[in-house]
Amino acid sequence: MIEQLKNIWQRRELLYYIVRFQMKAEKKNKVLGFVWSFLDPLLLFFTYMILVHYIFGRGGPQFPVLLFISLLSWRWFASSLSRSVTSITSKVGLIQSVRFPLAILPLSGIIIGFFDWLFGFVILVPMLFIFEASFTVNILWLPVLLLIQFVGTVGVCLISAVLGTYLSDLSNIIQFAIRICFYLSPIIWMVEERVPERLTTLYMLGNPFAGMLESYKNVMVRGVPPTEYVIVGTAVACVVFLVGLWYLSRNEYKLVKVI
Repeated sequence: MIEQLKNIWQRRELLYYIVRFQMKAEKKNKVLGFVWSFLDPLLLFFTYMILVHYIFGRGGPQFPVLLFISLLSWRWFASSLSRSVTSITSKVGLIQSVRFPLAILPLSGIIIGFFDWLFGFVILVPMLFIFEASFTVNILWLPVLLLIQFVGTVGVCLISAVLGTYLSDLSNIIQFAIRICFYLSPIIWMVEERVPERLTTLYMLGNPFAGMLESYKNVMVRGVPPTEYVIVGTAVACVVFLVGLWYLSRNEYKLVKVI
């Protein structure tokens, strides 16, 4: 696995090229081009804002900014996972012509997702002031939380990239799973409002992403440290990362022959 990481670092220029090429390709056929990187999270936000806040009348005065933070983080994970399923099978020509670590392909999708997160962050900054977020030293936790999410996302995407070469229907299964997990996570609803107090610990332990989302809200809006359940998310992220790296390393030679 260490050798795999070294190989990825050595081929970082190829990773840069793939990321740049895919980002241009995704925006090329769109009239507004890169403007959609800002509009997409904003339109998604307004959709759920109208549905939850105005139609169902739920959420407090800071609900809009809490919702947007959750949508940004979830969108990064979900888009990366969706891209990873076909990341290897869609680059058959490149794989057959150039020798490089296959982990670069799902990794490129994750980096593209992070750039989308940064575009959304530009919109988030003024929202933090509009909805009177509490700015404290705890906001310095943000890079740590992003790193934890990145590590966990890499692990999940490496596994799905390998499975995607064997299971042609995996993409449909992944989309269904993403949809279910979205509604099971505290994105359009608040943990304190919807989860009974006696079940909160069980829920947070059973859904590692919930601790991450609550931690984002804590450090960026509430001005308090990450929730203690972020430890669970960190542990899961590290384990999944190691499993994903091992799984891809073990199957890399077979994948080149399969595709």
